[in-house]
Order: sequence, then structure tokens, then C-alpha cells
Amino acid sequence: MASIVRASKYRHVFGTASKREECYENLRVSINAWDTNYVCANPKYLAVNWNAGGGGAFCVVPHSQAGKLRGDFPLFSAHSGVVLDTAFSPFDDDIIASGAEDHQVMVWRVPEGLAEMEEDVTQPLVVLGGHGRKVGHVAWNPVAEGVLAVASSDHTVRVWDVEKAAVRSTLQGFGDSIMSIAWDHSGSLIAATCRDKRLRIFDARSGAIVQEGAGHLGVKGSRVVWLGAEQRLVTTGFSKTSDREIYLWDSANLEAPISKINVDMSAGMLMPFYDPGSGMLYVAGKGDGNIRYYEYADDKLYLLSEYSSPEPQRGLGVLPKRGVDVAKCEVMRFFKVASNSLVEPVSFRVPRKAESFQADLYPPAHAGRPALTADQYFEGQTADPVVVDMESLFNDGPLVVNGEPPAPGPRVIRCGTKPPPVTQESVCKARQPSPPPPVSQTPPPAVSRTATPPPPVVAAPPVQTLPAAITQAPSDEANRLRDENARLQEQLSQAQAQAGDAHQRAQLAEKTAAASEQSLQAIRVQLDDAVQKAAKDAQELRAQVDAATQSADDFKARLAKAEESAKEHERNCQGLEKELRDAIEAANSLALAAEKAADSLQAAQ
Repeated sequence: MASIVRASKYRHVFGTASKREECYENLRVSINAWDTNYVCANPKYLAVNWNAGGGGAFCVVPHSQAGKLRGDFPLFSAHSGVVLDTAFSPFDDDIIASGAEDHQVMVWRVPEGLAEMEEDVTQPLVVLGGHGRKVGHVAWNPVAEGVLAVASSDHTVRVWDVEKAAVRSTLQGFGDSIMSIAWDHSGSLIAATCRDKRLRIFDARSGAIVQEGAGHLGVKGSRVVWLGAEQRLVTTGFSKTSDREIYLWDSANLEAPISKINVDMSAGMLMPFYDPGSGMLYVAGKGDGNIRYYEYADDKLYLLSEYSSPEPQRGLGVLPKRGVDVAKCEVMRFFKVASNSLVEPVSFRVPRKAESFQADLYPPAHAGRPALTADQYFEGQTADPVVVDMESLFNDGPLVVNGEPPAPGPRVIRCGTKPPPVTQESVCKARQPSPPPPVSQTPPPAVSRTATPPPPVVAAPPVQTLPAAITQAPSDEANRLRDENARLQEQLSQAQAQAGDAHQRAQLAEKTAAASEQSLQAIRVQLDDAVQKAAKDAQELRAQVDAATQSADDFKARLAKAEESAKEHERNCQGLEKELRDAIEAANSLALAAEKAADSLQAAQ
């Protein structure tokens, strides 16, 4: 019998919510209705849009400050309007950009010792103004340093050179509010969804529209994300009947999506996140506690499983891949806004019991180093992102960047180039300290083939030779030791046999658990199919009920018309009956008159 479950090394990925003490409490998350994630993260900090009165602010919390945040924790407060979106720089973990309702974008540097500060941070590094309306989305270029895309409600996206505080290009042509923007893998294109139900792809340097097509047909918003280096896009949105949908697109042709997935009929926006290392697409719904995850392969999205929680999520922030716990086989970590005061980390792991680096799970990931300067980028140069060998994270932990080249420890390579083969010799060399400086090049003097005498050391005390009487053991003591040795050998053999049996039982238990997990996964797939079929049947029944209702309404209208016609006929019949009675009475009257006339005629004769 063929298996209904598709083989995949990520098939058993599972999500786990953090313990209460590992969450971030006593926050004041913004309650603004703008469609945003409310939170963003990097390997060093967590940033949350703040519910501040009399202006706009956001809070940057070091990961070491998990737990209950103190009430007077410093905020970043210089905006005069509510902060709508924030984004950490991919090349410097201390740099963050914020956009707000005051039509401005501000770029900040997180000060050292933030957790010990008592006053708010009120001086940004750069203020980027000139937008006609509120700024709803900010996104850093993944390749070029200091290049920032900003989407505003004035129906434009402006691409900024942050260092020079200058707009280098403007993307126009939107018919309504911009719902989301996303850079492609090389930082050359920007995809955007709009409330006018159109999906557009722009050349970020020239501002020209490269591709355009009809998106989701629902009146609610939609989002877009690129699938890594693949020339593919995924959008989430709603249908005309308010069903939540996922579309897979070819970026070279937006006339129609490659495939469509009908998710459910919930009302919350779907938030897509893609991990190019694993090829997994995570889709989370606002207002519910579910995170579905798919695997992209062969131009298809295969549903792997679903993380469910009783706590609904208002927003999600994702940790860059260089910040995950490689030693625990973690492939993704989200920061979930579980309430207006709580952010909960949710970790997704591959269930493997391995003490070494799992190279098949971790291809090279973004290294946090720019491949181009802003000037090189706007001159037209292109490059793939700089990536890092994830094995260095297994040995050294998460990679934190501060606007400088990474330390010599992590091995950085260019994306698209084949890394050097990993051999035992290379691993040994990587773990050895740097070689000492070369010694004099003068050839050493000839020596005999005997061992080279060691350097002078302190002489050891002379070894005292024991008397022969002491070194000779009695024969009965030797026999006792041999018996004891034999007994210990027998016990060791028994222990080894028991250990072998225990190992076999453990292997059997693991196989049973794996089979149970496969059965559970199959049941989940069958249940999902049943739910989808039930939803489809419900839609068909709803359509049939609607048709029957329409037919009943038609019959009612026809019946009412027939009743009106019958009443009209009845009225006509009543009129005819009255005329007939009148005619009969007139005839009777004429007959009486005729009889009287006849009687008179007879009397006259």
C-alpha cells in the first residue's frame, strides 16, 4: 500500500511555546488597527510597537531581559504620531528603522547599556521626511548597505539612501493603499500588494513596473513574500466570499497564479514567512492561534503540519536564521504577540537526537554582511547576499553583527558558490590555533638517527627499587586475583548483554514512536482532507440552499401573481353574475308586460 504522506526531512517539525519565565511581560503593545506585525527581532534584541499616549514610541528589549519588564524601561520616542512599523537592519543589530503616522521615517542606533538607562532615547540618527501621508511599511535591502524601502499611504514607495538621507527612486502606479512590500533575493526587485487588488513587481532602482496582475479578489488586505532565490512569490488574501487563500506566483508572469490553496473561512489576515534554508513557508492567522507550515518543492506547496495554540496572536516577528539554536535543531523562531502585554517565543524544531552538526538541515544562511555599498547598488551592480556556514553557529552560538565584518571564526562564502569540501583534515585545521611564526630558515645541523634530546628540565627524583621479597606475590593471592578477575569478567559480559537488550528495546521503542508519529501525521492529513472536503461540501450545500431559496421566492412570486389573477377573475365573475340577474329580471318584466298586453287585446276583442 502506498504511503499517503510525502517523504520530507522536515515532515516532523513541531512548534513549542516557551515557558512563562522565558516570555516578555508587562509590555504595552500598540492597539492601533493598522495591519502590522507589531514586533520584529534579531539575534540581539526584540522591538515592540508601543501604546504611548501623546505621540509615538517603540521599545527595544534585549533578549537577556526576558520576564517582567520594569515599568520605566526606556522607549524610543521622537515620533509625533503612532509608530506603525519597525525593522532592524540586516547588517547591524544595533540599527533599527521606524515609520509612523507623522509621515516620517527615523533610523536609530540602540545605545550601549540600554537595560540600565532611565531616560528615553529621543535622538534618532537620521530623519527621512517628505512623505505625503502616514508611513505604514519599512523594509531594508538584503544585499546593499543603507538602502531602505518605505511605503506610505500617499500611494508611493520610496527607496532611500539612508547615509545620504536622499530618495533615489520612487515607485508609483498604485490605485489605493499599499498593504505590504517585499524585496527579492538579490535586492533588485520589490513586490507589493495593494488594496486595489493588484499585485505589482517594480525595478527598485528605476521605479518601473516589471510585472502586474490581478491579485486576491476579496475586499480585505493581502500580503506578499518572495520564496528565496526562486523566482516565485506567495501572496495571502481573501476571495470574494471571504475565504482565506494562498496563491503561488511565477514572478515572470502574473497573469494567473501557478496554484491556489483555500485555507478556511476565518476573518483574520494571513501572515506569510518564508525560510529559504529549509524551503518552508509558515502562514499564521491574525486572531487565531494556528501557524500552518508548508514545504515548497516542484512548484507546489505541500502542507506539513500545523501548530495550534489556545492563545490567539495579534502579530508575529521572525528571528533571522543566524539567531536560531542550531545545537537543538531549531529551524525557526517566532515572537508571538499573545496579548497587549505579552510576547511569547515559539520555537520550531526538527526532532533529532544528534550531538553533531546536521548539515542537511542547515545550508548556508544570511551572514549579516552587505555585499554592496549603497553607491554600488544604485550604480546598477548586483550581487547575491553574503552567507555564512551554519556549522560556525553550532560551535559558537548565534551570530551577532555590529556593522563590521564578522569575526574570523564564522566562514563566510558567497551565495551560489560551492563551499569547499568538508574533510577531517579541514575540520582539524579549523579547530587548531593559529600556527606559530616561522623560525629561522637556517637548516638544522645534522643529528644522529637517535631521538633528539629533550630540553633541559628539572631532574626527577630517583626511582627506588623495591626489594625482591616484596615484589614476589604468593601463589594463593594470585589465584584469588584470577578468580576475582574471572568473576568481574562474567559480570561485565552480563552487563553488556543487558545493555545490548536495552539498546534493542530502545531502538524498538524509537521505531514504534516513529511509526506512531507517521500514523498521527497520516491521520492529520486525512483530517485536513476531511475538513477541506467538509468545507467544500458545506459550500456546495450553501449554494444548493441558496438556489432552493431563490426557487422558493420565484414560486412565491408566481403564486402571489396567480392569486391576484384569481381575485380579478372572481371580481369579473361577480360582475357577470349581476348582469345576468339584471337581464333575467328584465326578461321577466317583459314577459309580464306581454301577458298584460295579451290580456288587454283579448278583452278588447
